[in-house]
Amino acid sequence: MASDSNFTETSRRRFIATVGAGSLVGLAGCAGGGDNSTNGSNGGGSSSSSDEIVIGANHPLSGDLSRAGSAMARAVELAVTHINQGGVVPGFDDGGIPSLDGATLTVERGDNEGTQELGGEVEQQLIEAGAVAITGCYSSPVTLSAAQIAEREQVPHLIDVSVANRILQENQLEYVYRVSPNATGFAQNYAEFMPEVARSNDQTMDTAGIVYLDTAFGQSINETLQSALPDNDVEIAFADAYSADQSNLDTEATRARENDPDAIVFVGYGNGGIMLANSLQNVDYRPSLLTGCSTPTFTSEQVISEIGEFVEGGFGNNYDFDHTLDWTETIFTDYEEEFGDPLQVIHTSMSYASTIVIANAIEEAGSTDPGDIQSALQNITVEDHPAAMGPITFQDDGENENGLAPMHQVQDQEANVVFPEEYAQTSPQF
Repeated sequence: MASDSNFTETSRRRFIATVGAGSLVGLAGCAGGGDNSTNGSNGGGSSSSSDEIVIGANHPLSGDLSRAGSAMARAVELAVTHINQGGVVPGFDDGGIPSLDGATLTVERGDNEGTQELGGEVEQQLIEAGAVAITGCYSSPVTLSAAQIAEREQVPHLIDVSVANRILQENQLEYVYRVSPNATGFAQNYAEFMPEVARSNDQTMDTAGIVYLDTAFGQSINETLQSALPDNDVEIAFADAYSADQSNLDTEATRARENDPDAIVFVGYGNGGIMLANSLQNVDYRPSLLTGCSTPTFTSEQVISEIGEFVEGGFGNNYDFDHTLDWTETIFTDYEEEFGDPLQVIHTSMSYASTIVIANAIEEAGSTDPGDIQSALQNITVEDHPAAMGPITFQDDGENENGLAPMHQVQDQEANVVFPEEYAQTSPQF
């Protein structure tokens, strides 16, 4: 994990935030929610007397990632609705931001189309539309591009979903924070959780083979698994990278059959998971433990449905809501009532939670100045949120100290959290 080591310039992050407070210009008004159009202005920032506070949502609303991106933007809007109405989010019982006399939030959405080129452009548009803080952007290259703009304009950006370590670990960004686990966190959680789940249920997990997407995302996770799995007494039988433009994974599946590890660990997006499942069936092989790390293969209803019975019983770790909370049930109910579709994208857990953190930072700051919000984020601890993880609080490098990716299992073609026990919806089945 040498390349993922955190930089430790604590004083620099805190110093820049301090001098940055109050350096930005006033709020440019804009209409909220649902409209991708933005109003031009002289950069981000606002006055603390605003009755309506704009936050930005930078997501892929069109293109291949639009299903997840649209759901994530909706989650931001639902969180804002809950905060404005009161009675749902702890600390905002009377509606609006208490320290700003009940000022309400509004959402400006931007469509990055899942492309790196548009990540920064959309971020700039949201800032010019008056956003005092922004969340997004799903894919890591897009987020990296957006983060550079947020840093330049000194407007806080909270990463809801993007795992590549290098976004924060290779860039000294003072205004960028990550609520979700990074790649190292995902891999460490997997390497600890999956062997424990298996062994506590009298299953063997002494060897594993890794099939990972050959991008910054997949490489980061594979790199950590290479050390974290042996640390948990799991020998790595093989590790194969695949490229996004492959038409099948028959070669990787054949190698898996030849090595016959106790577990296969798949790292990649849903289409890759579907290809691997098809290729494993092509070569008539299924390991005892069909698993994945940071992949929707075992958590997306759409992907699970497309693979079918072959994925039944498979395990994968991913972020999720804390389904033991009444609050989470309210979110699912209100989402379907508000948007007419059931909530089926777990990425929304991070988008909703990120919005709650932004609201708490504004409340803590008692101001809508981005510099003041940045200062509040440095020391904030948000215990009341609906994500399956501990209190959200940020390290000096901007990573969430308690980011967590619980283990899911496909049971009766549905993904259920099975570990850690405090977040489990049901017990693992073998």
